[in-house]
Amino acid sequence: MHPPPPPSQARAGRPPRALRIEKRDNNYQRAEVIKRNREKRTQHGQFLVEGVAQINIAVKHGWRVFAFLFCAGRPLSSWAQELLAKGVAEQHWELAPELLESLSEKDEPSELLAILETRRIAPSEIKARDNGLVVVFDRPASPGNLGSSIRSADAFGADGVIVTGHAVDIYDPFVVRGSMGALFGLPVATAQSHSEVLQWVVEARAAGLPYQVIGSSGKSDHVLSNSVLVGPTVLVLGNETVGMSKGYWDMCDSVLRIPIGGELSSINVSCAASILLYEITRQRIAAGTKQL
Repeated sequence: MHPPPPPSQARAGRPPRALRIEKRDNNYQRAEVIKRNREKRTQHGQFLVEGVAQINIAVKHGWRVFAFLFCAGRPLSSWAQELLAKGVAEQHWELAPELLESLSEKDEPSELLAILETRRIAPSEIKARDNGLVVVFDRPASPGNLGSSIRSADAFGADGVIVTGHAVDIYDPFVVRGSMGALFGLPVATAQSHSEVLQWVVEARAAGLPYQVIGSSGKSDHVLSNSVLVGPTVLVLGNETVGMSKGYWDMCDSVLRIPIGGELSSINVSCAASILLYEITRQRIAAGTKQL
C-alpha cells in the first residue's frame, strides 16, 4: 500500500492556519493553476479534489491535506464542520463565494474542496502475491477513461495499477473525479516504459509467483471466454488509439480479444477494462480462489 505521509502541521499539534481570501490573490491563483495545469501540479506537488466521497477516502487513507477550502458566510454541514475540527489540514481557506464557485466543477459548488499533496509511487511498491492482479495502462490519453478504469480495478480487487509511458496525469481533475476516490485507496504507480513493468514481473516470478502477462487487442485470435485467468496476472490495456506498444506485445504471454459486433471495431478502453476484470473475477470465484 501507500507509504505513510509525513506529519502535517496539524498532526504535529499545531492548529491549521486560517486564511480569509476575498480576491484572486496568490493563494487563489495557486489553487486555480493546479486545477488546470499539469506542469504546475508537478511543480507544487499538489492537486485539487472535490466531492464528499473523494475527500473522505483520501483522509481515511492518510493522504496529506494542504488546505480545505470553503465559502465565507455559508453554513457548513455537520460533516464539513467535523472534518475541519479534526485539524487534518495544514490550512483552512475561507473564500469569497464567487471564488469557490470558480474553482468548483459542479453547477452547485461543493461546500468543501481540498488541496492534497501528490504521491509518486514506483511499480516496486506494489506487492506481488499469490493470486495477485495488477492492471497496467500503456500511454492512456483520456483522463475520464483512466479515472473510470482505476475505479473498476479497485472494484474488482486489483492489488495496484501502473500507468506507463507518455500518459495523462494521474492527478488530472477528470482522473480524480472519474476514479470516485479509488485513486486514494489503491496504489497507482507511474513508470516511464514497459521495462519497469517487466522488471516487476521478473522479480515476482523469481520469488516463486508465476505471474502471467495478459494483453488485450481487437486484432488477437484468442477470445476472452476461452482463456484461463485464475493465476497471478498482470493485465495490460493499450492506448485508446494505437493499442499496446511493441514492448508490451513482446512481454505478453497471451493477448485476448473481446468479441464484439456492430458498426464499430472497438470499445471504450474503460469498458474493455471492466469486461476483462469481470471475467478474471468470475473465473476466480468459480475456481474458489476468490471471494466477494
